[in-house]
Amino acid sequence: MGMDMDSVKIAKALSDPVRYKIMLLLYRSEETCCAGNNDSQDRPGLCNCELMSILGMIQSGVSYHMKELTGAGLVTEEPRGKWKFYCVNQKTLKAYIKQLCRDFDLE
Repeated sequence: MGMDMDSVKIAKALSDPVRYKIMLLLYRSEETCCAGNNDSQDRPGLCNCELMSILGMIQSGVSYHMKELTGAGLVTEEPRGKWKFYCVNQKTLKAYIKQLCRDFDLE
């Protein structure tokens, strides 16, 4: 397997339907975070307050899923005041997709 990427860990993180939905939400989002905008922050993402609202989950539930996604390298986390802002790590996601294509000879 290639790079510094754990393909199995990423596959496990994506195998949970809630985490898969979170990835889609993050990827398709436009920043509207209650913690306010950063000028340097022009990529899609959501804060944990928004994820709690969208998913109907308490903070500990969202935190558990985000720990799995950040641990797999699929999501980056940025503190903003009392909230955390999450974005898809496109570099890792693209590398994982390329690795799958190589591993299964789909290139």
